[in-house]
Amino acid sequence: MHDYAVALASRRAEFKPPPTVSVCIPVYNGADSIGRSLDSVLAQTYADFECVVVDNNSTDATIAQVQNYSDPRIRLVRNRTNLGMVGNHNRCVSVARGRLIQFVHADDWLLPNCLATLVPAFDDASVGLAFAPRQVLTPDESWKARYGRLEEPLRPLHPVNCGSELIRRYVAAGADGNPIGEPTSVMVRRETLITAGGFRPQVPQLQDIDAWLRMLTCCDAAFIEEELTVRWHHAGTATETFGGTAALDQMWVLHDLIRSKDLDMPLRARALRLWCKALARSPKTVLTTPRGQRVARAKSFAAHTRHLCARNTLASEWDTHYA
Repeated sequence: MHDYAVALASRRAEFKPPPTVSVCIPVYNGADSIGRSLDSVLAQTYADFECVVVDNNSTDATIAQVQNYSDPRIRLVRNRTNLGMVGNHNRCVSVARGRLIQFVHADDWLLPNCLATLVPAFDDASVGLAFAPRQVLTPDESWKARYGRLEEPLRPLHPVNCGSELIRRYVAAGADGNPIGEPTSVMVRRETLITAGGFRPQVPQLQDIDAWLRMLTCCDAAFIEEELTVRWHHAGTATETFGGTAALDQMWVLHDLIRSKDLDMPLRARALRLWCKALARSPKTVLTTPRGQRVARAKSFAAHTRHLCARNTLASEWDTHYA
């Protein structure tokens, strides 16, 4: 009788309609901070969500911290092997059940009205992503002064913004950095992100803006002028870990803008000029990289060269690895 009841409960869960939003927390060794992230998700004023924690084969007490929560909206997915940071983001996308995805990095958190404010933006079928400013907490005041507000190169911004126009402004500003924001400050339409090819492991530091730009070639972006998330920047964050890769990452980002048939030729030509400048800087970038990371940077450059010669689309790469 007990086995029948368990099977029946499982079947009911299987046919339960999917939530509107999947809040995805990709985590590796985040035991010290993931509780704060989970608490912020459970405190949302918007109710129609699931919280998917995707553990990337952590070696600390992350799993135990998540298992302390009994809320049925929390779902724990454990990777048998470490997929890398970018691979774990793609794993989140593949297991999410909601039509919208809100990432939360394990050392960041959401403010209570985050989901309730961003979800209505997707009532407009043209909107594939929605972004907003974030609060920054860090002991590094110089970093905060430089990166506290990201969206300035894209202004003026409206409630809904043409995707190709945002790309145009990004390129006009030098195609530098990430003016849209890290994954925690961006909500995306899952289908649009998958169609764009997901996140690329070849772009470790700029993997987020690389994905956002590819999405913007086929969708519009909503902007909300309100801080909805909190970014905790400290030594050991991904930005610190992959510091120095941006110059090579920029080549990947620009390459797909150059190839995009959804963008006009003047914009693609401007992206090509910036790509050529990045190419000219790349040998110096590799040579000035600390010796322990130099081989990885050289491999990244070689991989980019191979990608230039390949005909595979990003969508087909997604289908191969994550579908």
